[in-house]
Amino acid sequence: MPRYKKKAYEKKKFESSGASSDTSANIYMSMLMSAAWRELTARQIVLYLFCKAQYYAEKKKPAKDNQLSFTMNQAKWCDLYGLYPKTHMDKFYRDMGALISFGFIRCIECGANTRTKSIYEYSSKWQKYGRPEFEILPSEMTKSLLNKRKKEHEVAVSTYKDVFGTNKI
Repeated sequence: MPRYKKKAYEKKKFESSGASSDTSANIYMSMLMSAAWRELTARQIVLYLFCKAQYYAEKKKPAKDNQLSFTMNQAKWCDLYGLYPKTHMDKFYRDMGALISFGFIRCIECGANTRTKSIYEYSSKWQKYGRPEFEILPSEMTKSLLNKRKKEHEVAVSTYKDVFGTNKI
C-alpha cells in the first residue's frame, strides 16, 4: 500500500509576502462568534493575534513540557511589534488582563516579582464564558490583574458596608 506524503500548505499571495520564515495564526469561527470574543476591544483582539503569531514563531517553548506556552514581553509588544509605546505599559497589562479575564490566555508564570519574562499559555475557558462554570483562578492571573481584582473586592465590601452598615456579605 503506497504512503502518501501530505502536501505542505502553500501560502496564498494575499496571505503572505512569501518569506520562508513567515508564520500564520489560525482563528476559527467558533472563537470569532463566541460571547467572550465579542466582549474584547479592537486593541485586545490585535494583542491576541500577535500573541498567537508569537506562539507559532517561538520554536523553543519557554515552559518545559508545555507546548501551549509563549512569552510576550516589552521587547516584543513595544519594540518588535509596535503595539504599545513604552509610556503606555498600563494599556498592555490592561489588555493582557482582559484576555486572561475572558478565558483566552492564562498566566502560568508571572515575571513581575522575579523581573523575568512572564510565561503565558492558551486556554479554552473562553468557551464557557457567560456560564456558571466559567471561572478564572487566581493562579492563572498576572500580578496586576490580581491587584485589580483585590481593589474591586475592597470597593464592593466598602459599598456594601455603606449601604447595609456591616461588612459581612
